Amino acid sequence: MFFILNDYFYRRALCYCFVTCCRFIFSVGRTMAVSLFKGKLWIPKSFRLFQQIRNGYIVLLPESNPENLNQNPLFKSGLPDFENLTLDNCSMTFGKYILDFEHCVRETENKVVGNKEGGIDIFEDVIDHFEESGAQLETTWGLLKTLFMVDNKLIPPDKYMSLHERARSARSLKYRSRYIYNLLKGCDLNKLTEEEQRVVSKFRLEGKLNGLELGAEGAELFQQILIKLTKETNDFGEKYKISFPKYSHTITDGMVTRDFPEDLLKSLSINRSGNQYEGPWSINLKHAEKFLKFCPDRRLRWNTWLAQRQISSVESGPQLNNSKTIEAIRKLRKDMANVLGYITYAHMSMETKMAGSLSNVQQTLDILLNKAKQLQSSEIESLQEFAEDRGFRGRLELWDVPFWERRQKQELFNWDERKLKEYFSYEKVINGLLDVCSEMFSLRFEVAKSKTWHQDVKLINIYDQDSSRPIAGLYIDPFAREGKTYTPGQVVCIRPSARALGPSIPLAAIVFSFKPPSSKEPSLLDFEGVENIFKKFGHALQQLLSTVNYIEVSGLSYIEWDAVEVVSNVMSLWLNDPEILEKISGHYKTNEPLPVTSLDDVRRHLSGYYMSEEIYKANLDLELHSSTEFWNKIVKRLWPEHFIFDLDPSDLHPCSMVQSFAGVFGAAYFSHIWAKMLAQDVYTSFQAEKDKKTVGLRFRDTFLSFGGACHPSEVFRRFQGRDPSPEALLASIGKRQTES
Repeated sequence: MFFILNDYFYRRALCYCFVTCCRFIFSVGRTMAVSLFKGKLWIPKSFRLFQQIRNGYIVLLPESNPENLNQNPLFKSGLPDFENLTLDNCSMTFGKYILDFEHCVRETENKVVGNKEGGIDIFEDVIDHFEESGAQLETTWGLLKTLFMVDNKLIPPDKYMSLHERARSARSLKYRSRYIYNLLKGCDLNKLTEEEQRVVSKFRLEGKLNGLELGAEGAELFQQILIKLTKETNDFGEKYKISFPKYSHTITDGMVTRDFPEDLLKSLSINRSGNQYEGPWSINLKHAEKFLKFCPDRRLRWNTWLAQRQISSVESGPQLNNSKTIEAIRKLRKDMANVLGYITYAHMSMETKMAGSLSNVQQTLDILLNKAKQLQSSEIESLQEFAEDRGFRGRLELWDVPFWERRQKQELFNWDERKLKEYFSYEKVINGLLDVCSEMFSLRFEVAKSKTWHQDVKLINIYDQDSSRPIAGLYIDPFAREGKTYTPGQVVCIRPSARALGPSIPLAAIVFSFKPPSSKEPSLLDFEGVENIFKKFGHALQQLLSTVNYIEVSGLSYIEWDAVEVVSNVMSLWLNDPEILEKISGHYKTNEPLPVTSLDDVRRHLSGYYMSEEIYKANLDLELHSSTEFWNKIVKRLWPEHFIFDLDPSDLHPCSMVQSFAGVFGAAYFSHIWAKMLAQDVYTSFQAEKDKKTVGLRFRDTFLSFGGACHPSEVFRRFQGRDPSPEALLASIGKRQTES
């Protein structure tokens, strides 16, 4: 039983179906305190969070014998050999590199054990060996992850997952060796470079949080807790998975669906003739959020909203009720934290966050909530008046907000989600984004002629503007198709940037599931899709433009949780810039400009309400992992502190808090807010500087370059020249100061 956390791709498992299969409990990190009063930044001791891995997998490799396995046979001329990839040669090659890496770890461990004179060089004799052997493992693994997502026929899920779990087990061996841990624990960090210090720190944290500092009795108790915790978290997720699709409601009245966008009608239609406009339609929770935006029938909105809030609760029946499971997980997590020397699980979680301490997080959230809740009151009052002027009777409730919010945005800002798609064709958006990044970061993007896994997929070579040799390669697979895993957007690192990989350029893939173009129109995106492109492109650039030496800290590896989403959020904020918005938009037929004067105004709409909601989720998550009070009592106590709406007595939403109890964000949900706070602060530099290229190059040289080789607190300082502050995020909610 053990943990692993050096790969951000798995830390985000819950968000997309591929990563859902690859779940873990925690991730590594050191911490940074945000400066609430622009004081000195405090960085406490390093630490890491963890993931449950299963032992005992037996992988039967195909009886094939690819030639020259010292050179990766899945690659040709530095790129994946897509024309000749098969399940057999992929699994055979991957299996060999798994075994090679296990042998490398054991061999290195034996060298450490056998050394009696203390002459071992930590990097030359230990870390470099892991890097060289791990380079082939990581690259092959990255390729198989990609193929698994884009072609389920080539790499079936059951075949991939058996190899995937085996690889996770193998990769974690280097962190579970007490001999290697003790060697690294005893080294003098002052004699190492900044990057080397981070590598050693990572190994130390992995070992500590795997219980390597515990005695025999403590280690046994630790393992028992982990086994039980794994079962309970798996049970929570399974109950949710079974409960989620159980709700359905059939609609036959076309007046209810008259304003539904075409894609929603198509998704809900159960018309046997295939005509989505005639009905009937079946509501389900998969499309609940969009349904609440467009459904004019308040009774149907309430019914669907309530179904959302009662997933895997007592209303689902005793076998699917997560109430007791929540309490079991909370107790086991507290026990685990206590065994490792922490007061609560929430305190332990802080060790891997930039926030630094539980009190610092709580103080910052309180500052944000103070303004957000005041705004929430005025926003909902305005929305109430708007609804009443258009015939609504009664008091607005939570299930009414999405519908009337959409109506109000449409009138105030001409923001019609159904029509706006016509202004965001995929090609226009992606080409505009490449132009912006080229200018901002002094890069050049060129489509390569290389073979890919599908005709829709392009390999984009990335160059420094004055270079003739590519520095990285990015595959983009934009459209949904049969046999491809659905995802709103996922970045896969195929080959990281590291010294052990020699002259080979880093490679990554971005996978989307947009509607493909037709003979009548190009692929048209809603605004959420546009945001996802910008965000995922930011993550990809972090992987590809990393300039570090070691895989252990390359790209997104070993970046503290509340800093992981900074780059993606900054690039999403670029959409507030009218010049950038103009570059990526235009009616697909006439190229007319987007009929929206300010995206910033649109994003500020009900921002106080939505910020209050996010802060509630963060505080609830933290309280559930720091208090022993029954979960429902905590909800009743926190709810009125965050909302002007009454708590519905039938609302049992903690029973479906998958991110906290079956995913990777237990006592860590606040990380989403923290990253937005940092990103908003960073974005002020792009707003203030007329020469955006100067800021862009500084951004590239810090946030896109350092990976996990430099603590995020220091990365922020080197970019911004000071510690972070919540002031920029506070200024971003509510109406702009120029407005009344």
